[in-house]
Amino acid sequence: KGSLKVVNWLEQAKLISEASEKLEEEYRQVLIEVSSLKAEMESLSSKLRELEPFREVKVPPAQLKIFKIIIGYAARSAIPKIREIEGVALIEGESATERVPVLLIARKDSDVESKMKEIGFTLISEIQDTSSPSALYESIQARLNEITKALEERKSELRAKIREDQDRLASVYGSLLTGINAMRILSKACVSNHFTQFQGYTPLKFVDKLKSLLAFEGVFLTYEIPKYFESKETPPTYVRLPKAIRPLESVINIYGIPSYWEISPTIFLIITFPFLFGLMFPDFGNALVIFLFALWFRNYGKKKGSQNIMQLSLVLLYSSAVAMVTGIFERGFFGPLPIGGLAELLGNESLAKGPLYPIWNVSGLDQIYYFMEPILPTGGTTGVINTILLSILLGAVLLFVSSLLGVINAVKKRDMEWLVLEKVPVFLLYTAPFLVFMYGFTNPSDYAGTVGSVLQGILNFTLLFDFDFSKPAYQFAFVVLMLIYVGLFWGLAGRIIVLRKHEGLKGGQAVGIGFIEGMFEPALLLLSNTVSFIRVLVFALAHYYVLFAFSYMAYLAAGTPDSVGAIFLNPVSDAILVIGNLLAIALEGLVVFIQDMRLHFYEMFSKFYEGRGRPFEPAVSYVNLE
Repeated sequence: KGSLKVVNWLEQAKLISEASEKLEEEYRQVLIEVSSLKAEMESLSSKLRELEPFREVKVPPAQLKIFKIIIGYAARSAIPKIREIEGVALIEGESATERVPVLLIARKDSDVESKMKEIGFTLISEIQDTSSPSALYESIQARLNEITKALEERKSELRAKIREDQDRLASVYGSLLTGINAMRILSKACVSNHFTQFQGYTPLKFVDKLKSLLAFEGVFLTYEIPKYFESKETPPTYVRLPKAIRPLESVINIYGIPSYWEISPTIFLIITFPFLFGLMFPDFGNALVIFLFALWFRNYGKKKGSQNIMQLSLVLLYSSAVAMVTGIFERGFFGPLPIGGLAELLGNESLAKGPLYPIWNVSGLDQIYYFMEPILPTGGTTGVINTILLSILLGAVLLFVSSLLGVINAVKKRDMEWLVLEKVPVFLLYTAPFLVFMYGFTNPSDYAGTVGSVLQGILNFTLLFDFDFSKPAYQFAFVVLMLIYVGLFWGLAGRIIVLRKHEGLKGGQAVGIGFIEGMFEPALLLLSNTVSFIRVLVFALAHYYVLFAFSYMAYLAAGTPDSVGAIFLNPVSDAILVIGNLLAIALEGLVVFIQDMRLHFYEMFSKFYEGRGRPFEPAVSYVNLE
């Protein structure tokens, strides 16, 4: 809000400073009072905490004729030494720390204090001879109540004044921010006898607009697009995201702010992060609990004014919502008993189903379940094998897309050297596992066998040097293997060129480091990153069988009944089921969230994202300039 009529920014800066000082002076007295009251409150609160263990001691020291009371704190390790002092009775208070409250009783004529100092005893000096610890505690408590009341009154006055001056405050604050930005621009100007030069960054799409705004006589504007290997500094990053997905940016920023050279992975993350979480945590009931917790956590963040908590809670909301959907398809609801019942628990379809089975077994939904059963935990050994294959297939697709984003990013930045020497070889490498697992769809009825044949062919070529081209799968395996070799040798050559041209390395040093960074390391990562995605659906299996185990224990605790209701009506069984689900929600939910981040940060982002950028912070005006 507000406006500024500027002729000379230096003069205007003085006027802005004077206006802010005048406004500050109006609030100075009440702010000083509030600060003083807060400082006194903190000091008294600290004293009150020290006196808390002794608040029941109501005898003033002056009333004692023969004995004296010494109150204070000692280290836990010093307690045995205090007990050894002759003529001293010790009462030790409870403490969760190493600092223990201690009350000592000794004869008045004894010199206990000097011995206690040697041991490291801290005396509470506020207790006077005429005042008991209890009376002192009550007086401090009364003073704290007075301060709290006075502080609320001052805060109320301050809030009323702020509401009255809100337009003026906004105008002065906006003028200050605008003045700071103006001074920052002027401080970076290069001035000669005839010209003034300004350098900076602006988004490419704003260049034409900037040209039109600066279309004055004597003003010249030129620009260039930075190059990855030639730039001496990293340009700032300008990322504009829809409001609904901005919370996921907080997950990105844990890894690092995207640099100018990178595509922001937030759009990518909005799909993959909740999707992977849902695949690893497919239980409608458990996910519903996390969803409700995320709602509470978001409201808590609002009350505390914590943007990080609010953003994290939204990420949990998105992820748990997807987990509820996958839980519906997987037929998971706090374990197998509520839906599958004893039939699923004991593997006998003739036994009782769960009470929620009719709800899940509706037209269409039951067909989806039976279609997916070969990759579900209820699918037995075949289900486990198919789960592993599907996990690696998912990893191959995501890694392929990640490396493709790296290529698109280099093309978008118009940097051919970076594209050819670094991004293309990585793309070729991660195209190989993608092609292997896509080839399986040429024979969907025997997907596992088809993929296995290609992998067998690759092993035969690389380990046994058995060049058998009798099967189409082996021929395809040879093509994939050649693609991997091309990617590795291309990466080696590209890395050597970069090391020699841009990092000044020569001869054997460039070749040695180039081999490690351009061939050896990418080969290891190709294998480890792809296989690492096994964890996605293996976590789903683990989640199912953890709840399966607790459900079976509940079944045994109920005396192996013939009905599911008898299990739920047994208190011991209920306790077992509650404990099992709480462990699954708290521990597995946390582990899955962490593993989801790991898959993104390590396996996927490393193909196209470094996160070493700095945010684009333009110098803008916060008020209208006239």
